[in-house]
Amino acid sequence: MREALKVLCVVIFMFATPAFAIGWTDPTNGAVSVFLRYGCPVLAVLGFAGFLKIHFRPDLAPDYLYHHVGTYLNRGGFCFGFRTSVVDRICYLEVFFQNQQDKPCVGRVGLRPARGFFLGRANIKPIAIEIKCEAAAFGTAKIAIPVPSELQGKRQPFNVGASVLYLNGKGRTLRFRDGIVLRANSNFGNAFATTLMVVGALTGSIVWTTPDNAILDLPTGVDEDVTDSSGPEVRMLWKLGDPHLELAMLGRG
Repeated sequence: MREALKVLCVVIFMFATPAFAIGWTDPTNGAVSVFLRYGCPVLAVLGFAGFLKIHFRPDLAPDYLYHHVGTYLNRGGFCFGFRTSVVDRICYLEVFFQNQQDKPCVGRVGLRPARGFFLGRANIKPIAIEIKCEAAAFGTAKIAIPVPSELQGKRQPFNVGASVLYLNGKGRTLRFRDGIVLRANSNFGNAFATTLMVVGALTGSIVWTTPDNAILDLPTGVDEDVTDSSGPEVRMLWKLGDPHLELAMLGRG
């Protein structure tokens, strides 16, 4: 919403500024000319002032997610970004997340390999993670994933889908950087949504988007098969009321 309002302010400014100049070059004194001469300057000032106010509005809670992963994805206030790590030859997908609102939510994130040049997909099964996130909380969810030998050491694009549920309403927005907003897109087939439902990640529909992808750097020297069938390990690193984290400890990987 924040980015949409900023775009609206810019559009108003870009429309009003040349219209103001046209009004003063028009020799007529009709109602349109009067509006262009005197109304458009006001619109231009309001548009520019609105953009500045929205852009520089201070957060009411620290944006730890941005400091940790940079630009992130956003589905309805549930924000997240990805990274991979290796422990004992096992590759882990890490989902760093932070709630934008002052009410708790349940976020669901799904990934599948994006189609390649010849419309095929990499041999990695769809990944689905459900995360219960407290108000404004920042945390991480980690799950083991197999990496085929032909993909190790490569950059692999994934299609990303997400849904969010606020059981007690959304409340107030505490962080105002929107990131990349995910929206519904019918180009995602129902078969993939069904697959995610089968693995028990969903209680409702998941919202898919394309072409917003996540590109993951897949490590080398990791196992091609993963026997760990446990669900994701979710850890809350900060929540409302906690002491502030040291930003130096959140260096981007």
